Amino acid sequence: MENICIYQGKVRNVYDMGNNILLMEATDRISCFDKHIADIQDKGIILNKISEFWFNITRSIINNHLISANDRFSLVKKTMPFKIEFVVRGYITGNTETSLWRHYYNGERLYCGIQFPDGLTKNQRIEAIVTPTTKGKHDYPISKADIIVQNYMTQLECDYLYSKSLELFKFGQEIADKAGLILVDTKYEFGKTPNGDIILIDELHTCDSSRYWIKETYMDRYYNGIDPEKLDKDCMRDWINSQCDPYNDMIPEIPESIIVKVQNVYKYFYTKIISLTNNYNNGITHEDNNLVVILSGSEKDSEHTLEIMENLDITNIKYTDHILSAHKNTQELLNTIKTYETMNKNIIWVTIAGKSNALSGVVAANSIYPVIACPPFSDNLDFMLNINSSLICPSNVSVMTILEPSNVAHAIKKIFNMNFLKI
Repeated sequence: MENICIYQGKVRNVYDMGNNILLMEATDRISCFDKHIADIQDKGIILNKISEFWFNITRSIINNHLISANDRFSLVKKTMPFKIEFVVRGYITGNTETSLWRHYYNGERLYCGIQFPDGLTKNQRIEAIVTPTTKGKHDYPISKADIIVQNYMTQLECDYLYSKSLELFKFGQEIADKAGLILVDTKYEFGKTPNGDIILIDELHTCDSSRYWIKETYMDRYYNGIDPEKLDKDCMRDWINSQCDPYNDMIPEIPESIIVKVQNVYKYFYTKIISLTNNYNNGITHEDNNLVVILSGSEKDSEHTLEIMENLDITNIKYTDHILSAHKNTQELLNTIKTYETMNKNIIWVTIAGKSNALSGVVAANSIYPVIACPPFSDNLDFMLNINSSLICPSNVSVMTILEPSNVAHAIKKIFNMNFLKI
C-alpha cells in the first residue's frame, strides 16, 4: 500500500482508495509535544476499536466518516478537513504549551476568547468550554472570533461545530461515567464531504485524543492536592518533562518501564470501554451495519440522486454515493464494487442510469448484494424509451426496478428490517 499512501501523520497513515474513500491505518506510534517519541505494541488496534465504538453510538448527534473498521484499519469517507481542532475541556489541567492550566498558571486570564476568573486551581472542574487550536505542524490556541476573521470557516459553520462539540463531550462524559471514568478533555475534528455535509472525522474519545481520570479517587486526590489517577499518555509526558525541555531539547530514549505503563493504560481503558458495549448492542446497532451505496451514471442525474438521498434521510438510512458510468468507467466501477464487498456491512445498491442502463446489470452481475434500479426520466416518452433496459436483464442478473424515489427508501427499509442479509 506504500504506493497509494497520501499522508503519514504523527500516529496515522492514510491511503487513497479512489471514489472518495480513504483507508486509515492506526499505527503503534505515540506522539507527544508534536513529535513521534515511541511505539506502543497493539496501540493502533486498540484505539481503532475504541473509535469505532464511539463513532457508532454518536451518529444521532452528528454523522461521521466511518464506513467500516477492521483491526487497525478503517474505511472512511473522504472530506475536506477544517484546519481547526475543537478542543473541549471540562477541567482546568494539562502540561503542554497549549494546555489551559499552563496558560492560567502563567497569569493569563483570556484564553481562546474566554475570560477566566482568578482563584482556579489545577484539576478543578469547570463548565465545559470549547478552546480551539489551529491544526498544523504546531497547534496554536485561537478564539472563535479569529476563526471567522481568518476564514477558517463561516460563522454558521463555527456556531454549528461549537454546539456539536459540546453535545459530543456531554454525551462522552455520561458514557465515561458509567465506566468509572472522567472524560476530562478531548478534541474533535470535522470535515466537509463533496456534497457539502459537515461530518465528524479522525478519531473519537480515545485515550490518545482525550484525557481520562479514574472517577473513584478523583475527589480525595483533588482535595489533598494530588494529581488524579490518569488514564492516558500523560505519564509519558510527565516523564519527558522531568528530563528535558521537550519543545527545544532532544527527547531521550523512553525507558521500557514507561512504555509498558502506557501500554497497560491503553489495555485497561479498552477493557473499561468494551465492558459497556453490551448496553449498546456491542457498540453497533443493526442500523449501523446497513449501508446504501448510490451509483449514478452521470452528473446529469444529480437531481434524481438528491431526491433519493432526501428520502433516505427521512428514514434515517445511512448512504454514500458515487458517479460511475458502466460504459465509461468500467474498471473503476468494478473496483468500487470489490471495495464494498469486503466491508462488514449489509449493502443495497441503488443504481441511477437512463437510456442504455448497463450500470444496474453490471453491478448485479458482480455483487452478492441486491440492486435496486431507479432510472430517471423527464417525461412519459422518455420513460417508455428507457425503462426496458432496467426491466429486462440476462438470466442470473437480478435487478429490482422502482420508479418513485420515495418508494426506493421504503423498500430498502423493509429489506433491512428483515435482517436476512449475510454480513
